[in-house]
Amino acid sequence: MIIKKIPIEKINPAPYNPRIDLQPGDPEYEALKQSMKRFGAVEPLVWNERTGNLVGGHQRFKILMEENPKTLLVSVVNLDEAEEKALNLALNKISGDWDEEKLQLLLAELSNTFDDTTLTGFSDEELEELLLDFSGDSEVLPVEEDDFDVQEALDNIKEPETKYGDVWRLGRHLLVCGDATNLEDVQKLMQGTKADLVVTDPPYNVAVKSDSKKLNDDGHASILNDEMAADQFDEFLRDVFQNYSKVMEDKAAIYVFHPSAYQIAFENEMRNAGLDIRTQCIWVKNSPTFGWAQYRYQHEPVFYGFKKSFSPAWYGDRKQTTVWKAGLDEEEPLPTSVWEVSRGDISKYVHPTQKPLELLNIPISNSSKKGDTVLDFFGGSGSTLMTCEQTDRECRLLELDPYFCDVIKQRFETATGIKPVLLNT
Repeated sequence: MIIKKIPIEKINPAPYNPRIDLQPGDPEYEALKQSMKRFGAVEPLVWNERTGNLVGGHQRFKILMEENPKTLLVSVVNLDEAEEKALNLALNKISGDWDEEKLQLLLAELSNTFDDTTLTGFSDEELEELLLDFSGDSEVLPVEEDDFDVQEALDNIKEPETKYGDVWRLGRHLLVCGDATNLEDVQKLMQGTKADLVVTDPPYNVAVKSDSKKLNDDGHASILNDEMAADQFDEFLRDVFQNYSKVMEDKAAIYVFHPSAYQIAFENEMRNAGLDIRTQCIWVKNSPTFGWAQYRYQHEPVFYGFKKSFSPAWYGDRKQTTVWKAGLDEEEPLPTSVWEVSRGDISKYVHPTQKPLELLNIPISNSSKKGDTVLDFFGGSGSTLMTCEQTDRECRLLELDPYFCDVIKQRFETATGIKPVLLNT
């Protein structure tokens, strides 16, 4: 144990502290004050030198500050954010009254980021009871498939209106025709802001082709950057995730659709970019893919991660699991990591990896709130943007292919009646 005096300006009361903040005049406050006058500050404050946060002793700190000290005696710890919050709960559990809203928010956050929440001093049964009562802050807004005909939109494009480098405003959203590996293009999209959430579906490097005759005839059936040598693909992913990490808020979560065959490559490059993978969710599709494999794929994996040493924002309830399903009854068991969502009318899915809006609403509702900025470097046919439009989020979208930039613009205008505006004329 390290005990030392530090200047008071280095001590920051933790804003998340879930204990009720006592005030002068409160019986408990005055009793603690009298005890400290009689016996002195026999127990040092607990201070985390890594964050500067006060971990334990908030009420004692407030009383000590009445004397306007220049330094205070503290017990020094060196913990990451999740460990700090777990210790805060453990130190607080034995005394005082809880601010239940802060307590539930903190426990919900730790349940997603900390491996052993029993170190907080709460038993598994206590944690489950508290978390079951917690429904989060975010209103889950229903979304409807817009049934946009991507095939028809492509058939009407003789020559793309969009050019590489274009910046388009689509209502509250921004679309840039640019390259996810090019930091200048990313900065052009973000315009000095940072993303509150990333939901992304990078190329899988499996040479997926569209069924669209129009795209095949024009030589655009393949996803750009979807057929590379292994070392080139590693470099591609490295640049993509490094760029994501640079423009994410510290509390932002990231959801990454990925192929099982390249899972290790995705994991490695996410971690190299300082992005921790917390879990893998599973999207269960309503029908398997066609193929000759002994086991035909009827699912798609999705990594859920966040910036290393930070805790991601969470607005979902305790019914979320690693199995993604839509339309579950309230009586269903606690949710899992498998997301079971129908692909809908796939005859209208011209982009090879197009996702239904109902599916994208799961991560968007769980990890962002109204008004937040959701980022996707691989715009495709615009499903992320359309989900954000229906759920009152702001979307920032990159798309390398001018054809699909035009599709995104047409899809948005058809749904909203708002004309896209070119900003860099």
